[in-house]
Amino acid sequence: MFVATIAATLVLGVAHFDDSPLKCAVLGSPTTAKSKAVEYEGIRFPFCCGGCPEAFTKEPAKYIAKAAKESGAIGISMFCPVSGERLDLDKVKATMDYKGIRYGFCCDSCPTEFKANPEKYVKVPPKESLVCPVSGEKIASYSAAAGYVDYQGVRYYACCSNCLPAMKKDIAKVLEAGKAKVTTPVAMTATNAKPETHGGG
Repeated sequence: MFVATIAATLVLGVAHFDDSPLKCAVLGSPTTAKSKAVEYEGIRFPFCCGGCPEAFTKEPAKYIAKAAKESGAIGISMFCPVSGERLDLDKVKATMDYKGIRYGFCCDSCPTEFKANPEKYVKVPPKESLVCPVSGEKIASYSAAAGYVDYQGVRYYACCSNCLPAMKKDIAKVLEAGKAKVTTPVAMTATNAKPETHGGG
């Protein structure tokens, strides 16, 4: 019932910028901007102490599922859930918390689309490629990616802003080059990397 209430509030509410502290996924304590963090499925999860990242990394799905039933957010998406584009989290002007995750948006129209059907945009494919399908370049972390495109159960990340448009235009054609490497998502230490603005096919 509580989750349903959150969803209803989200759909009816107005997007605004929320800078309230994220809570530790493991212990539930408040975190800060300097907290140790882990990246998983394009989301940054900060923790309250040094032992929590290891516990989360072993069973990330367990903690994410638990947070979806509780109040407060445990992580923030590094990508706009509607466009798939990498966000500069320091410049995001509107956010929404949904099922334990805080989402920011790349433009004014994205919150409206998100509110209309949040489940469509928060669903994460079971597989991913952190090897850019355009350039073949290995992407060191989620935060280093310029964006992603979901296709047939796989989330393909782009290494730079030049590759992403080609992927959005015709991902099937891009994949014909065979440069992507599909794997299962794995939690990794957050790097605070920034995506490249050059390179590509």
